[in-house]
Amino acid sequence: MPADHRPHHRPQRPAAPARPVPGGPGPGGSAPGALLLGADDSLAAAVLRLADVAGCDVLREAPATGPVPPLLLAGAGTPAQHVAEVRARGAGEVVLVGTAPVGPEWWRHAAEVDADHAALLPEAEPWLLDHLVDVAGGPRPQGRVVGVVGGCGGGGASVLAAALAAAAAEDGDVLLLDADPAAGGLDLLVGADQLPGLRWGDLAGVSGRLRPDVLRSTVRLEDGLHLLAGDRRTGAGPTREALGAVLRAARGAFATTVVDLPRGRLEELGADVLGVCAEVLVVAPATTRAAAAACCTVDEVRRLAAGADPEVRLVLRDVGAGADADVLADVVGAPLAATLRAERDLEAPLERGEGLPVSRRSPLRVFAARWARAAVPAW
Repeated sequence: MPADHRPHHRPQRPAAPARPVPGGPGPGGSAPGALLLGADDSLAAAVLRLADVAGCDVLREAPATGPVPPLLLAGAGTPAQHVAEVRARGAGEVVLVGTAPVGPEWWRHAAEVDADHAALLPEAEPWLLDHLVDVAGGPRPQGRVVGVVGGCGGGGASVLAAALAAAAAEDGDVLLLDADPAAGGLDLLVGADQLPGLRWGDLAGVSGRLRPDVLRSTVRLEDGLHLLAGDRRTGAGPTREALGAVLRAARGAFATTVVDLPRGRLEELGADVLGVCAEVLVVAPATTRAAAAACCTVDEVRRLAAGADPEVRLVLRDVGAGADADVLADVVGAPLAATLRAERDLEAPLERGEGLPVSRRSPLRVFAARWARAAVPAW
């Protein structure tokens, strides 16, 4: 085996035991977390530090009876027979861990214990951290991500995104994610600019893995509804890497994530963001010029999300132009999700920071409730 510091992988074992569900033994009899054996004090300290970041419980010795964790981290001092015994009790994966530099005997030991992976720290720390995050509580259900984007400038995407999130929060935990720095801030729109909570400026430089529970510290609007708002302290929106990390974590923490997408930055965000959306709603005024602009947005969304194939639908706002909504949808080339009648009493409360309309007869609220009933997954 080559003596470098990267994690090395062997072919996947065909009959690996099932991974656990959160909070107890899984279908294959495994206990949550990881088991660390045969590590000296220095290596153990490094592994436990990563485990603490990942929120992963680590045992230092195998329990005398009962299930063992699904992940076995074996140091150089772990006998091959002991590894085989632990694997037979339900450990589905064995990683030989060490601290660089190591000699040929370390690599020979990886073969002797039939390790699935070999990881040398510190270079393999990001890989090992990802692995520990994966086993921290067993598999989590994956929530649904919905993107909302303006088909043209001033299309009303932010208002619709906030309405959808509020409606979905009646049936499950929801994250409303402000990804459009040019929209003025969703926190201002919903009257939450003075509320405490994590904002994009606090996540500057985030990439890779983010613990899902971190997102519970975002701005709490009401029971079940959180907001990750823009940050006017920095002025810049989230990077592609930060947004991708947040979306991956959000799917493990929330039943639904509604993303207010930046129309002018879709190319920059790319497939990493649009590719996780189950649905993208494109919002535009019901006019011929707006429909022509929305054509470009719809084409761009489909191109960037190629392979993921999210459902792309059009939401039109009736602005009194007299245009036929079905004809405009044909022009845009996307199914019509709704035509929202103008709301005389909408703009003033939003301007005063009072949030969205509460009237059950509000066309915006009626559509959002209908959408939520059809789209929000069981959690």
